[in-house]
Parts: sequence; C-alpha cells; structure tokens
Amino acid sequence: MYGFPLIVVLAIAGGVIAYVGDRIGMKVGRKRLSMFGLRPRYTSMIVTIMTGVMIAGCSIILLSLASDNVRTALFEIKEIQDSLATATSDLEAKRAQVDELSMQVDKMAKEREDLQSEYDRAVAELARVSEERGLALDELSMLQSRLKDSEGRLVEASSRLQKMESDLDGVSAQLEAAAADLENARVDIAALEEEQRVQTERVEALTQTRDMLAKEVATLESTLTETTQRSAELLWEAGQLSMWGKVIFRADEVVLGAIIDCSQPAQVVQEQVNAFLLRVNDVAQSRGARSARDDGDQFTLSFEEANVLAAFQKIDESSDRVVLRAISPVNTWSGEPLMVSLHVYPDKKIYSEGQVIASALIDGAAGADRVQASLLALVQQVNSILIAEGMPSDEEGKIGTLLSVSEFSNAIVAVINSRAVKTVKAVAGTDIWRASTSASIRLIAE
Repeated sequence: MYGFPLIVVLAIAGGVIAYVGDRIGMKVGRKRLSMFGLRPRYTSMIVTIMTGVMIAGCSIILLSLASDNVRTALFEIKEIQDSLATATSDLEAKRAQVDELSMQVDKMAKEREDLQSEYDRAVAELARVSEERGLALDELSMLQSRLKDSEGRLVEASSRLQKMESDLDGVSAQLEAAAADLENARVDIAALEEEQRVQTERVEALTQTRDMLAKEVATLESTLTETTQRSAELLWEAGQLSMWGKVIFRADEVVLGAIIDCSQPAQVVQEQVNAFLLRVNDVAQSRGARSARDDGDQFTLSFEEANVLAAFQKIDESSDRVVLRAISPVNTWSGEPLMVSLHVYPDKKIYSEGQVIASALIDGAAGADRVQASLLALVQQVNSILIAEGMPSDEEGKIGTLLSVSEFSNAIVAVINSRAVKTVKAVAGTDIWRASTSASIRLIAE
C-alpha cells in the first residue's frame, strides 16, 4: 500500500482514534474520574495525551506494516546514512581515479602520437640511410678500384725509389771521390805554393847576381863598346823587371784581421794590438816583404802616422770588442816594405738567424763537379761578404769554418737529385756578430 490510499487509511485511523479518545475524555470529564489519584482535569489531560500517543503510535505501526521503506527509514536510517557517506566517498575516489585514468589515457594518446611521429621519422631516416648505403657501396667499389690503381702506382714508385737510392749511392760515391780530389788539389796547391816560394827566392838571388853583372859591365864600358851597349840593355831590362816584378799585396787587400777586447785594462789592450802587428809583420815577411833598412831589421811594415793615431784613438774610446784590420792601401812588390792602413770596426750584429747572405742559380743536371764548384764559389762569396762587413780574417783571407761537411754534402745531393736549375740560398745559421772568429751558415735549395 503506497501513496494516496495509505494517506486515507492514516486519516481515517487518526479520526477514529481521536473520536474514541474524545469520547473517553468526555466520559471521564462527566463522571469526574480520577486516575492515579489525580484531579479529574489532569486525568482528562492524560487521556488526551495518551490518545495523541496512540494516534502517533498507530500511525507509525500502520506505516511500518504497510511499507518496507518506512520501516527502513525508521529503524535503519543511521546505517543508511553511513552507507550513503561511504558510497559518496567511494564515488569521489572513483571519480578521482577516473580523472587520473583520463589524464593517463590522454598522456598515452600523446605518447602514442609522439611514437607515431618518431616511427614516421625513423621510417624516413631508414629510407635515407638505405639510399646513402647504396651510394656508399657504390663509392666503396670505386675506392676499391682506385686502391688497386694506387697499389700499382705504389709498386711502380717503390721500384723508382730503389733506382733513385742506387743513383744516390752512385752520387755519394762520386761526392766522396770529388772530396778526395779536392783534398789532393789542396795538397797540390800547398806544394805549388812552396815551390813558388822557392822559385821566388831563386829569382831574388838571380836578381842580385844580375845587378852585380850590371856593375861589372859598367866598369868595362870604356874598353868595349859592345859590352857597354849590352850593359845598357841589361840595365834597361833590370828596370823593366823591377817595374813588372811580383806583387805580393794588391791595393785595398786585407792583410789580416783580429778581435781586440777593449774592456780589458789599457796594458792588456796594448799587448793585443802589439801581438796583432807582429802577426801582420810575419804575414808580410812570409809573402816576401822586406825592411827598407840595411841593418837587418825584421820589421817590414810602414804606417801613416795620422792613420795609426786615429785607429788607436778609436780603440781607446771603445769599451767593447772591436775588429782591428790591417789593409794594404797600395800595391806592394816583393822585396819592398808593406804599407799598412789600420781600420777599426765596432762590434755589432750584421746578420740575423735565417737572413739570406747570398744566393746563386745552380744547374743540378750539370754534373757533380760543376755543382760542387758552384757551391764552393757561393761559400767563397759569403766569405767575401762577411769580410766586407768587417769580420776578422786570417792570413789566407778566410773567416774560419763557415759550413759543415754534412751541410755541404746535403746541398750537393739536393741540387743533383733535382735535375733542374735550383736557387741555392746561403742563410745565417745563427746570429752573426762582427767581432766573431767564425760564422755558421746553411745552404737551402729552392
């Protein structure tokens, strides 16, 4: 029983119970009954209250009998509320899970899209790599072909290298032979110079004998006309021979050079200068210069006073090393005193390391002898340039050892192997200073 019928039943039941209660109350009031020793009025009120309670109780009982929902609402409402709260909490949790799952689904969908795009890119990259692989395979085959050609050329180059090495051995042997010939030539030159010195002495002796004969012819001039004429001819020839005799020092020729350390005490400096002049005198005597005095004086040098004083003044004013050089200002003939001009050069750097001093064009195809001679001429040119710059030289006009044997040999081999015209440069091996007893150079073939 639900709805309107239940309401009607409840109204009828309430009316009946009220009517009964009212009737009972009226009877109690009329009869002035008393319950529990109370006054009738209070008894009537109790009856009325009990009637209301019965109406409510009957209504509840009737509703409970008529509807399960009412019974549930009356007796199980707390459990229902607890269950409803639990269900609401579970619903909220499920909704949160649903939201989280939705976010995860969205994230996975996005990741799927990213993976799909990466997959597409990977597919495109695979296609490109496949294409490049094909090109690389083609290039590899081409490189293998070129490698085979290179191996063939390498074999050919190896054979040519072996041939060049054999040729180099031959050139080295020629170089050693040329060096031996050079040494023999130096020995021969020394022997010829000694022989020249002996011949010079013989010529001087013959000249003295000729002079004696000329005097004898002069004494016989009055007695023999022909002898007089012959004496005149001999005198004329003697004058010619004296005029065209041997020149032992040419004009402006450097006789000798030496380093004077002017930082030493004055006495030590003077001793250095004196020793230098004695060496110059020895060189002059060895060349054939003689003193103008007849008392056997061995000092064969003559000076201009102004030149000597100027040179000594420069030495006195200097506090560092200087180069003192003796130069023959005029031609000097054998048997005459040597006129000497003294020149003082202050020390300074004349060439820096790597600076070109001289150069020459040398044909590598001209043969080992020509190449060696050209390189020797280049070294001699460097020697002359350094002397012109004021460096000290020995009695032979040389500045010590300019070039090592290995450097000279390497230059010869480099020019010969080129088989062409090469520019050979002589460069300073180190910084070259004027007041040095030697200099180092290198030969560079370009």
